[in-house]
Parts: sequence; C-alpha cells; structure tokens
Amino acid sequence: MGFYHIMVVDDEAEVRQGIARKIDWNALGFEIVADAENGRDALEKAENLDLDVVLTDIKMPFMDGLQLGAELARRKPGVRLIVFSGFDEFEFAKEAIKLNVVEYVLKPVNAAELSDILRRVKNTLDQEIEQRRNIDRLNEAYQRSLPLLREKFLHELLRAPMAAEQVRRQSDRFGLAVREGKYKLVAVCNVDVRPDRPPAIAPELVSVSVRQMLDEVLGKRCHREIFPSVTSVIVVTAWDKDPVEELMNLLGEVCDECSRIFNVAVTAGIGRPRERLEELYLSYAEARAAVEYKVITGTGRAIYIQDMERTGGTGEGEEQRREGKLLSAVKFGSTEQIASYVDQLLDEGGDAWSSQARLMAALGSLIPLIRRFGLGECEILGAREVWLELLKEDAPREEIRSWLLQVCLRMSKRLSQERVSGAKRLVEEAESYIREHYADSGLSVEALCQKLHISQSHFSTLFKQQTGMSCVQCITDARMDRAVELLRTTDDKTYQIAQKVGYDDPNYFSYVFKKKFGVSPSQYRK
Repeated sequence: MGFYHIMVVDDEAEVRQGIARKIDWNALGFEIVADAENGRDALEKAENLDLDVVLTDIKMPFMDGLQLGAELARRKPGVRLIVFSGFDEFEFAKEAIKLNVVEYVLKPVNAAELSDILRRVKNTLDQEIEQRRNIDRLNEAYQRSLPLLREKFLHELLRAPMAAEQVRRQSDRFGLAVREGKYKLVAVCNVDVRPDRPPAIAPELVSVSVRQMLDEVLGKRCHREIFPSVTSVIVVTAWDKDPVEELMNLLGEVCDECSRIFNVAVTAGIGRPRERLEELYLSYAEARAAVEYKVITGTGRAIYIQDMERTGGTGEGEEQRREGKLLSAVKFGSTEQIASYVDQLLDEGGDAWSSQARLMAALGSLIPLIRRFGLGECEILGAREVWLELLKEDAPREEIRSWLLQVCLRMSKRLSQERVSGAKRLVEEAESYIREHYADSGLSVEALCQKLHISQSHFSTLFKQQTGMSCVQCITDARMDRAVELLRTTDDKTYQIAQKVGYDDPNYFSYVFKKKFGVSPSQYRK
C-alpha cells in the first residue's frame, strides 16, 4: 500500500507552508499532493485528484471549509475531512459533525497533535482496507447472497421482455427493493483481472468484494439489487430523483477504489433511466453496450450510454439482437474480429441456406444500422448493381465474403469518424453557449451539462481532450476577456463589471482577475 493522498487548504500561504514543514508526512503514511487557498480552488483541484484526506481551514473567502466539506461529501463521499479553525465556536463544531468530519482542530496547529490525528485517520483507513480484504468477511457476505430463485428471476427480468403483471407478481414475491422509486436503471460493473497484475485477494472472491463495496457506497442513497454475473457485477437501482450524475460519481469512486485496493480494473456501464420494472431489460442492454466503450474511453471508469450514443433506446427481438452483435463488431472490433463476425453471418442458417440466402440475412441486419446512424447506403454498400450481382445463384462465396467484409470495415471507419466529429460538435456547442451566457452568474459545468444532457465526468474529459483546458478555465477565460474589454472601453466601476461578466461577489472577481493577470482590475485599467 502506498501513501495516502492529502490536500491542505488555507487562505494563508504561510499556514499551508508551515503545516507542510512541521510534519514528517511520509513517516505517517501520507503524501501532500496539492494545496489550495480557498474552497473553490480546492474543489476544482479535487476533480482531477485521487484524494483520501482534505485538511482545511474553516474561515476562508469565496467558499469556506464547511461549504467545501458539503460539496466533497456529495462529489467524493470517500474523502475524509479534517478541519481546523481559530474560532472555538460550538456552531462550527456542530456543523462539522453533520458533515462526518473526522477531526476538528483549533489553531495554531500543533505538530504533535496533528501527527496524532493523522495516525488515527491512517489507522481507520488501514482498517477499512483490511476489512474489505478479509477473506472470512467476504465468504460470509457470499453466503448471504440472494437465494437462487430470486437471482434467477432478476436475470430473466434483465435479459428479455416480460409481461407487466408477471413482473409485478414476481417482484412482490421476492420483495425486490427496486419496486420503489420513480427512476429505475441498471449498471453493469465489468471486472478485468490482468495476468500481469494479480489481484490482492483470491480471484474467486473479487466479484464478491466488488459487490460488497458497491453495496456500501450506494448505502441509503437508493433502492438496489446487486448480484454477480460471470465477469461482472450487476446493479439494479431505483431512485426518487434523476440519478445519473450522482450514480456516475459513486460508481467512479468504486472503480478508483477497486484499482487501488484490489488491483483490478472495474468499468461501470450505465443504462438510461426507465419508469417501469418491465422496461429494465432495455436499461440493462444499454449498460452492457456502455461497457464495450471501454476500448475507446479506457478501463476503470463509469460510462453512461447517452454520453456515447446520443440516439434512441435499444430494440428488442431476434433481429435487434443480431443487429446488436453486428454493431458491437463494427464499433469495437479489430479487422480480424470483424472478419470473424462476417464469417458467422455467412454461416447462419447452416447447410440448408445458400450463400445468397445468407447474404440477404446479412443485408437485413446491415441496412437498418446504416439507416439508423445515417451512414449513407450508397457510400457504405457501393453500387447497387454490384451487390445485386452477388445475389445471383452462381456468385462465388468468397466474393460475397470479401464484399461483406469491406462493407463492415467501411461502417467501422465511419462510426469512428462520427464519434470524433460528434465529440467536436458537442464541445463547440458548449463553447458557443459559454460565449453567449458568460454573464450569467449561475453558469457552471453542472448547469452546462444539464443543458447538453450529458454527465459531468464524461463531458469534463471530452472538453479537456478537445480544447486542452478544463471547462471551468474556459468559462473563466470568457469572463476575463470581457472584463478586460470593459476596463479598456468603459468607465464602469469594478463591481459593475463584475456583475456584467457573471460574478455576484466583486471581491471574488478581483481575486480571479489578479490570479490571471497579476494585477487588480483597477491597476490594470491604470
């Protein structure tokens, strides 16, 4: 186990530096990975850090320590908070207790006292990790798994359509927790155990430990059913409010923790919310499809299907299942894998089918997909005369195979291009929205993602890949550019300019301006 990661937050640089110097962090099992001068700065940095502990002052400008703690509890529920303050006030302590703050320390910070606190925090973190690794506890949890019939029903509920009355009757019989809640959706947590990186526990217990961690993280936040599959852990959830953003954050934490504690890569695919239990099979199919995007996004993270495919829901029936297999091959497969699937298409129907009948069956799957994604039939299929010739009885099988392979490869290339251009269009739409609404003080990454109907974590990654900067930085730059223009061309007061560029607090506007340009707005104007 490496060092636990800690961030120090205080608006006085001398205090931050003093705390860093006073403590032998490595000897206590910690490593300072960042510091920040206020809560907003800390929250922005925390988005891109793997943190275990945040050590923060309470009284700070722009966002105090308790506001920071509340945001961290929502976004990174696994992070421990240690707060310190020069104000020995009961109300502060009372509020800190509500936020599950592990320690409350009075300034000036004493090195010996802080060292004792850090030892206790490390001991708690160590114990939690050991508890999760405890084989007896995992075996006991496995024995308490759902009975076979109950689990069998859940599998059937997710894999195929069922009559509403049958679903209601069986869910009542087994007492499914997900009967409650307005929004129901499925997540599939795929577990990858790499041969060159053996897990920290017995391989047969990996799924059990991941399941237990999911159960603990979701806690009282939602109604849920969690059960293991062969290479995945399936999570069926029900919520009273739109759950996507919160579930993305929670499952992202699980993916990070599984990599750190168990040495396994967990990728969580998330389907769209549904309102009825009998529609959960649609969300499950989307969740499985989302997992397959790990070849594009990388493993070890949460992936929401709507972030990857901005299209309608999943179909049903044998034709749709065949389309799904084909779509998976052309989206994610190598040339060899696509070729293998073409062979499977041509082999469907056995000896009773001619090559022409197999080609017709293949076209029956290809054409709906080409139309659904707007790929252009002429561009993908080529001249109609060519493939009509292949439908003749004397057309050689190898020519049919070669033509089908080229069609699938063209589809694969176009879908790849569509993903790239789709991401570019999304970021351009976001940048345009920022340019038009920078004066709105309520403009934030969260508000922008609600407008674009995309999760914050995926959007942040996409925006950084396309622009080389964070979305927060882009919003700030747009506001600062306009502020500079107003300082040059108007006689407006600083507080008026602050309001015009989206800052309700003129002091915070001056702070951000000076941080970017090195001088205050009034000095810049002079």
